[in-house]
Amino acid sequence: MDRVMDSIRNVNHSLVFRIINIIVACFMIIGGVCTIITGGFPQFIRGIYCIVFGVVVFLFEFRLPSIITQHASFLFSFIGRGIFYIFIGCIILNYLPLAIASGVIVAVFGVAYVILQFIPGIEAPSNMKRQALDDSMDGGGGSSGGRAAQWAAANDQPYGSPTNYGPSAADTGYTANVSHNSTSVV
Repeated sequence: MDRVMDSIRNVNHSLVFRIINIIVACFMIIGGVCTIITGGFPQFIRGIYCIVFGVVVFLFEFRLPSIITQHASFLFSFIGRGIFYIFIGCIILNYLPLAIASGVIVAVFGVAYVILQFIPGIEAPSNMKRQALDDSMDGGGGSSGGRAAQWAAANDQPYGSPTNYGPSAADTGYTANVSHNSTSVV
């Protein structure tokens, strides 16, 4: 039993998440095809979108094209990817049993990713980290980091911390005395 627990602890989590993302991408493509099969123009359009998104998720596991990453930066966090998976999973759902199964699988992995965002001990895979986004935006990564790294370094604050927007109106003693005839600020 101890060997099993040690092997579980030594598993490369990055590889596990990459395999999960590939499986989810395949189910997105299968669900998109099932959506197209149900017939009708709206289902055809939804199916094409699901197939395209499935291909994008699949490609993100092997290569991060900068043209896509600059518009899909939400895929670089558990919560962004999780909400995206839930959305696509709901789009895939229709009357075919394979589409229902595909939609449920994609949505369940999305819910799991959203939950993983709030578990501090779980680390995102290498292609879902800020550095991967930086390297993609920077064209391969430079010593100074990409645009995303520079913005994050300047604006990185822990959750729940006050912002750097300056003192609030309440802190400065601002009061507004507004009458019906004029607007005076004291």
